Amino acid sequence: MTEPVSTCNAADRVRSVAVVGLGVMGGSVVKALARRAPSVPVSGIEPDDENARGAVRDGVRLVRDLGECDPEGGVVVFAAPLDITVALVRATAAVWSRAALATDVGGLKAPVLEAARVGARGVFVGAHPMCGSERSGYAAARADLFEGADVWLCPGDGAGGGDGAGKAAQECATDRAAAFWKLLGARPRTIAAARHDRLMAWASHLPQLLANGLAAALDEAGIGHGALGPGGSDMTRLAGSSPDVWTPLLEAARAEDVRALRSAEAHIATIRRALEAGDMTAVERIMTRGNRWAAANP
Repeated sequence: MTEPVSTCNAADRVRSVAVVGLGVMGGSVVKALARRAPSVPVSGIEPDDENARGAVRDGVRLVRDLGECDPEGGVVVFAAPLDITVALVRATAAVWSRAALATDVGGLKAPVLEAARVGARGVFVGAHPMCGSERSGYAAARADLFEGADVWLCPGDGAGGGDGAGKAAQECATDRAAAFWKLLGARPRTIAAARHDRLMAWASHLPQLLANGLAAALDEAGIGHGALGPGGSDMTRLAGSSPDVWTPLLEAARAEDVRALRSAEAHIATIRRALEAGDMTAVERIMTRGNRWAAANP
């Protein structure tokens, strides 16, 4: 069967943008658009009054829900915590399905894409910008947050199967998503959702949880942040991240997170036992392994 010819033009001008959630990530979308595409009208949905006031001062038209927006030909960006995004994507499919592109900024992609299956195919593309802040709220948003940052794009299949028309529509949506994130200054990379989510459990969730555990140990020992050197500050920076953002992510990926933690626990226990036994050769061996990893991954 001949594949249909795509009529997609990913370079089409963005007609409008609606941002659902105006915290640090959604707010940075707003501020990046104001800098890089100031003529594009932006609508926003945000229950927090302080966040909403900040966005309004920056020219965002505040609306109560997506139903008040006209998404035709525009972009819808979901920038809420994972559990809220999943619920909203499913509940508002009839609205975002009329957009040229719907996307999100969540740290896991499989749950969001599963929710998006109720909408029109060839519209939703999951996205995960590899940037952020341990701070939260619109006040912490930055116009340059996405500049030079990698953003993972995870295509879905929407409602329907993998027929030729559906495949062409999804490729078109992925091209549009790449163009949109490039507009914000990011560097798009495409990856399957399952592979992305496993990668994040190790590359993002594990460092976050280790930072939280380290901060708890320091707190228990009565050691304040002011006593830390640059290395300690770097290692504990993530401990300031919002639990409201992280808890849904950790719950959704808990099986892989547990595997990652068990691996880290095993290596830490090896170091502890070596120190207890005064076996500095064993300590040096595991430190050398870490040194080699750091040198190979500058």
